[in-house]
Amino acid sequence: MNIYEDQKMVTLYSLVGLGVVGWGTSPHIRCASLLLVPKMLGKEGRLFVLGYALAAIYEGPAANLRNNLNEVISSLGCTVQLQINNTRKAWRVSVGPLRAVLKDLLASKDSLKAETQNITKSFEDLDDQVNSETGYTLENSMGLEGTARGGEMYRAVPSRYHLSTQKMYELKTKLRCSCEGRQYM
Repeated sequence: MNIYEDQKMVTLYSLVGLGVVGWGTSPHIRCASLLLVPKMLGKEGRLFVLGYALAAIYEGPAANLRNNLNEVISSLGCTVQLQINNTRKAWRVSVGPLRAVLKDLLASKDSLKAETQNITKSFEDLDDQVNSETGYTLENSMGLEGTARGGEMYRAVPSRYHLSTQKMYELKTKLRCSCEGRQYM
């Protein structure tokens, strides 16, 4: 029973007191209580004791086991929820700087385009110089002769391979220079 210990003691003393008074005053109570002992040793008595034992087990260890299982389930649910929340926060913290950079880039899209165009315009002169054919033509590289220092004649070796822009610029610069001589051929 779910009652306080003090109330249990009062109830026990009251029942013992009633039993003492009944035994002292009534032969029927004495006879009924004496017949109760053989009844408890019979089939019905064993079933009563078994029911009482099962109820005690259900209220004791089984209830404790049930409560512990409920606490384990609550604990696991809480742990999983904390892991989800911590992972979400860690993701936001780790991706936050990248998001800020991308937002800044999107916000400064127009200025970035303008700067890119300025850079392109800055290199237009260099591109024109690299792509220029001044002082060098395909005919010069294929065998037409030119004079350099000392009256010697030089010509560029025709290229069978595709040259990079840097190599082409270097070759054109060497061919344009009429004062350096043979060391560039």
